[in-house]
Amino acid sequence: MPYFINHCENVASYAVYMQGTVFDPALFMAGLFHDLGKMRIPYSILETRGVLTVEEYEVVKEHSHYGSWMLDKRSYSDKLIRAVLHHHERWDGNGYPGGLKGENIPLYSRILAVADSFDAMTAGRPYRRPLSQDAALAEIAVNAGTQFDPNVVEMFLLQMKQKGCRCS
Repeated sequence: MPYFINHCENVASYAVYMQGTVFDPALFMAGLFHDLGKMRIPYSILETRGVLTVEEYEVVKEHSHYGSWMLDKRSYSDKLIRAVLHHHERWDGNGYPGGLKGENIPLYSRILAVADSFDAMTAGRPYRRPLSQDAALAEIAVNAGTQFDPNVVEMFLLQMKQKGCRCS
């Protein structure tokens, strides 16, 4: 899982980048820790090159519970724990682990969802080739209002345009 550390650092950076000039250390930590629970997922599942079985996918989905549990055991803030627990929720309510919808999803989790997805799409994985930044941004834009909070997507696209990315 050599991509893991870089992925978490990238997610943390993208997350705080969305907020503009104000650095939020709690959001940065949430980005660093969002996949902490994957430490409890068997390596053989995480490195699967093909499509996961239903059973394997259910195991992977537990990483958000594991991560939040680990942070809770170390007495991290509730805001950080909830961000990690809910970073796979979807704006339309079809995410996990709680099936939360819209603004019921913690804001940090909604931010992490966009940052996590963008980095996952633009980085190579054992099971697929990376997308270009433009293609990943287009995919995020298409999923605003279903998978992602449309306001968070708008902020992310704006920040990426200002950075010099073509967001067509």
